[in-house]
Amino acid sequence: MQPGDVLAVRTPDLGGRFIRFGAAVKELVTGSAEPNLDNHIAVVHHTDTHGTTWVLEGKPGGVGWRDATSYLASPWTVINQRQVKSGAQRKAICATMLAMVGTPYDWGAIVADAGEAFGLKGIWSEKTGTGVPGHVVCSSLAAYAYDLHGVPAPEPGDYKHVTPADWVAFITEHRYG
Repeated sequence: MQPGDVLAVRTPDLGGRFIRFGAAVKELVTGSAEPNLDNHIAVVHHTDTHGTTWVLEGKPGGVGWRDATSYLASPWTVINQRQVKSGAQRKAICATMLAMVGTPYDWGAIVADAGEAFGLKGIWSEKTGTGVPGHVVCSSLAAYAYDLHGVPAPEPGDYKHVTPADWVAFITEHRYG
Protein backbone atom coordinates (compact mmCIF):
# COMPACT_ATOMS: atom_id res chain seq x y z
CA MET A 1 0.00 0.00 0.00
CA GLN A 2 1.32 3.41 -1.00
CA PRO A 3 0.25 7.06 -1.08
CA GLY A 4 -2.54 7.57 -3.59
CA ASP A 5 -4.08 4.12 -3.12
CA VAL A 6 -7.84 3.93 -2.55
CA LEU A 7 -9.33 2.13 0.45
CA ALA A 8 -12.94 0.95 0.15
CA VAL A 9 -14.11 0.36 3.72
CA ARG A 10 -17.10 -0.63 5.79
CA THR A 11 -18.04 1.75 8.59
CA PRO A 12 -20.25 0.64 11.48
CA ASP A 13 -22.25 3.87 11.80
CA LEU A 14 -25.90 4.31 10.85
CA GLY A 15 -25.03 6.31 7.73
CA GLY A 16 -22.78 3.51 6.52
CA ARG A 17 -25.51 0.98 7.08
CA PHE A 18 -27.94 3.09 5.05
CA ILE A 19 -25.45 3.37 2.18
CA ARG A 20 -24.93 -0.41 2.11
CA PHE A 21 -28.69 -0.96 2.35
CA GLY A 22 -29.24 1.47 -0.54
CA ALA A 23 -26.72 -0.42 -2.68
CA ALA A 24 -28.52 -3.70 -1.89
CA VAL A 25 -31.90 -2.18 -2.76
CA LYS A 26 -30.47 -0.76 -5.99
CA GLU A 27 -29.45 -4.29 -6.93
CA LEU A 28 -33.03 -5.48 -6.38
CA VAL A 29 -34.58 -2.52 -8.23
CA THR A 30 -32.22 -2.44 -11.21
CA GLY A 31 -31.04 -6.02 -11.34
CA SER A 32 -27.42 -4.84 -11.28
CA ALA A 33 -24.92 -6.83 -9.28
CA GLU A 34 -23.77 -3.85 -7.23
CA PRO A 35 -21.33 -4.55 -4.38
CA ASN A 36 -22.83 -3.61 -1.01
CA LEU A 37 -20.29 -4.66 1.61
CA ASP A 38 -18.32 -1.38 1.72
CA ASN A 39 -19.76 2.10 2.06
CA HIS A 40 -16.88 4.54 2.28
CA ILE A 41 -13.77 5.56 0.32
CA ALA A 42 -10.52 7.04 1.61
CA VAL A 43 -7.20 7.76 -0.10
CA VAL A 44 -3.86 6.91 1.51
CA HIS A 45 -1.74 10.03 2.01
CA HIS A 46 1.25 8.93 4.11
CA THR A 47 2.55 6.78 6.93
CA ASP A 48 4.09 8.75 9.79
CA THR A 49 7.25 8.00 11.77
CA HIS A 50 5.19 6.01 14.31
CA GLY A 51 3.87 3.69 11.58
CA THR A 52 0.37 5.18 11.49
CA THR A 53 -1.14 5.35 8.02
CA TRP A 54 -3.13 8.54 7.37
CA VAL A 55 -5.87 8.93 4.79
CA LEU A 56 -7.83 11.85 3.44
CA GLU A 57 -11.55 11.35 2.97
CA GLY A 58 -14.79 13.14 2.25
CA LYS A 59 -17.09 13.03 5.28
CA PRO A 60 -20.08 14.96 6.65
CA GLY A 61 -17.80 17.52 8.35
CA GLY A 62 -15.93 18.14 5.09
CA VAL A 63 -12.80 16.64 3.57
CA GLY A 64 -10.31 15.79 6.29
CA TRP A 65 -7.74 13.49 7.84
CA ARG A 66 -8.26 10.12 9.50
CA ASP A 67 -6.03 7.52 11.08
CA ALA A 68 -6.51 4.43 8.89
CA THR A 69 -5.66 1.84 11.56
CA SER A 70 -9.22 0.51 11.92
CA TYR A 71 -9.77 0.58 8.16
CA LEU A 72 -6.65 -1.51 7.57
CA ALA A 73 -7.57 -3.97 10.33
CA SER A 74 -11.00 -4.69 8.84
CA PRO A 75 -11.51 -7.83 6.75
CA TRP A 76 -13.96 -5.84 4.59
CA THR A 77 -11.39 -3.32 3.33
CA VAL A 78 -10.60 -3.44 -0.38
CA ILE A 79 -7.45 -1.65 -1.61
CA ASN A 80 -6.39 -0.92 -5.19
CA GLN A 81 -2.69 -1.44 -4.43
CA ARG A 82 -2.11 -3.38 -7.67
CA GLN A 83 -3.37 -0.55 -9.87
CA VAL A 84 -0.44 1.00 -11.71
CA LYS A 85 0.25 4.60 -10.69
CA SER A 86 3.49 6.43 -11.37
CA GLY A 87 5.31 8.17 -8.55
CA ALA A 88 4.33 11.51 -10.07
CA GLN A 89 0.66 10.47 -10.24
CA ARG A 90 0.70 9.30 -6.62
CA LYS A 91 2.23 12.60 -5.52
CA ALA A 92 -0.29 14.60 -7.58
CA ILE A 93 -3.27 12.60 -6.23
CA CYS A 94 -2.09 13.26 -2.67
CA ALA A 95 -1.57 16.96 -3.41
CA THR A 96 -5.09 17.22 -4.84
CA MET A 97 -6.56 15.44 -1.83
CA LEU A 98 -4.68 17.79 0.48
CA ALA A 99 -5.88 20.83 -1.46
CA MET A 100 -9.48 19.64 -0.99
CA VAL A 101 -9.26 19.58 2.85
CA GLY A 102 -12.25 21.48 4.22
CA THR A 103 -14.36 21.09 1.07
CA PRO A 104 -17.97 20.64 2.23
CA TYR A 105 -19.89 17.38 1.99
CA ASP A 106 -22.26 16.97 -0.96
CA TRP A 107 -25.57 16.20 0.75
CA GLY A 108 -27.39 16.66 -2.55
CA ALA A 109 -25.43 13.78 -4.06
CA ILE A 110 -26.35 11.57 -1.11
CA VAL A 111 -30.04 12.39 -1.60
CA ALA A 112 -29.76 11.73 -5.34
CA ASP A 113 -27.97 8.40 -4.80
CA ALA A 114 -30.59 7.33 -2.25
CA GLY A 115 -33.38 8.27 -4.64
CA GLU A 116 -31.78 6.35 -7.47
CA ALA A 117 -31.29 3.29 -5.25
CA PHE A 118 -35.04 3.25 -4.64
CA GLY A 119 -35.87 3.81 -8.31
CA LEU A 120 -36.71 7.51 -7.95
CA LYS A 121 -35.16 9.52 -10.78
CA GLY A 122 -34.75 13.28 -10.56
CA ILE A 123 -35.29 13.49 -6.80
CA TRP A 124 -32.52 16.09 -6.63
CA SER A 125 -31.52 18.59 -9.29
CA GLU A 126 -27.79 19.16 -9.48
CA LYS A 127 -25.74 21.89 -11.04
CA THR A 128 -23.27 20.63 -13.58
CA GLY A 129 -20.05 22.15 -14.76
CA THR A 130 -16.33 21.69 -14.86
CA GLY A 131 -13.53 22.66 -12.58
CA VAL A 132 -12.84 22.02 -8.92
CA PRO A 133 -15.88 20.57 -7.15
CA GLY A 134 -17.44 22.77 -4.48
CA HIS A 135 -18.93 19.79 -2.62
CA VAL A 136 -17.86 16.14 -2.59
CA VAL A 137 -18.66 12.76 -1.14
CA CYS A 138 -15.93 10.26 -0.34
CA SER A 139 -16.15 8.33 -3.59
CA SER A 140 -16.42 11.36 -5.88
CA LEU A 141 -13.42 12.99 -4.18
CA ALA A 142 -11.19 10.01 -4.95
CA ALA A 143 -12.52 9.74 -8.52
CA TYR A 144 -11.92 13.47 -9.07
CA ALA A 145 -8.28 13.19 -7.92
CA TYR A 146 -7.71 10.12 -10.08
CA ASP A 147 -9.45 11.59 -13.14
CA LEU A 148 -7.54 14.88 -12.79
CA HIS A 149 -4.20 13.08 -12.92
CA GLY A 150 -4.96 10.54 -15.65
CA VAL A 151 -5.35 7.49 -13.44
CA PRO A 152 -8.23 5.21 -14.40
CA ALA A 153 -11.21 5.35 -12.02
CA PRO A 154 -14.86 4.33 -12.15
CA GLU A 155 -17.05 6.42 -14.45
CA PRO A 156 -14.25 8.30 -16.27
CA GLY A 157 -15.12 11.96 -16.71
CA ASP A 158 -18.16 11.69 -14.44
CA TYR A 159 -16.61 11.64 -10.98
CA LYS A 160 -19.69 13.31 -9.44
CA HIS A 161 -21.73 10.11 -9.73
CA VAL A 162 -19.20 7.57 -8.45
CA THR A 163 -20.31 5.56 -5.42
CA PRO A 164 -18.34 3.34 -3.03
CA ALA A 165 -19.92 0.35 -4.81
CA ASP A 166 -18.52 1.65 -8.11
CA TRP A 167 -15.02 1.73 -6.60
CA VAL A 168 -15.34 -1.81 -5.22
CA ALA A 169 -16.60 -3.11 -8.57
CA PHE A 170 -13.81 -1.25 -10.41
CA ILE A 171 -11.08 -2.60 -8.13
CA THR A 172 -12.49 -6.13 -8.24
CA GLU A 173 -13.15 -6.27 -12.00
CA HIS A 174 -9.65 -5.03 -12.83
CA ARG A 175 -8.03 -7.25 -10.18
CA TYR A 176 -6.36 -4.26 -8.52
CA GLY A 177 -7.03 -5.55 -5.01
